[in-house]
Amino acid sequence: MTDSVLLIAKSEGFMVNAIKAKLEADGFMCNFCSIDTANINQRIDEKRLILLYLDEVVLQKTEVLLYLRDKCNDDDLKLILIGTPSDFTVVSNYISDNFLAGKLERPIDMNVLLKLLRNTHTIVSEDEDKLRILIVDDDVTYLRTIRDWLKDKYNVFMANSGIQALTWLAKNHADLILLDYMMPVATGPEILEMIRSEESSKDIPVIFLTSKSDKDSVKGVMHLKPQGYLLKTINMAMLRSEIARFFDGESL
Repeated sequence: MTDSVLLIAKSEGFMVNAIKAKLEADGFMCNFCSIDTANINQRIDEKRLILLYLDEVVLQKTEVLLYLRDKCNDDDLKLILIGTPSDFTVVSNYISDNFLAGKLERPIDMNVLLKLLRNTHTIVSEDEDKLRILIVDDDVTYLRTIRDWLKDKYNVFMANSGIQALTWLAKNHADLILLDYMMPVATGPEILEMIRSEESSKDIPVIFLTSKSDKDSVKGVMHLKPQGYLLKTINMAMLRSEIARFFDGESL
């Protein structure tokens, strides 16, 4: 649900309950979750808007901050911080401002919070109308570069291993997978074979994004029916053009 908010805090104190009540009165479905990775993991599904209420206890939970950073990066969650300027400085050591939808200083103005949530909700709703692309590559820097090239037009998600990709696909849908050919542990062809063996992902189009273009590499995966091959030397304009052609039904 795009109007569903997960409010994460140390405990349900007076201010946390006041925020929850105000959001629910304004039509948001607001669920509270204590500052624990296991609890958050159980409740974060289908929640694209995350409110993190900062205090000394929360700031000491570095594993939670890193977990939320990774979730924002992998699942494109929208994270809003509530705290003090010094709290925000501490959080910046773990979570880049690139992953934040906003920061609100305490004591917060409820009307400002609601306006920020409505604006963020609009962005989330627009994102959900975009086609979804999963990029699979063991090079994290390359992953983020490709995501930055595509994210204005598509909903882009990232996995840096075959296992991570399959785990993501078990719970999510992709309209296209861009798959690195050469990776450690499991190669691109091996990962594609696993994707094709799963009922939920077997029909998802896959394009290899690779430095390998020799005929033997191409022939070796023909039975797995990839939709094409794009060289990693491709530039941003060409990649965007090729993906647009694919979604328009043209062969690569």
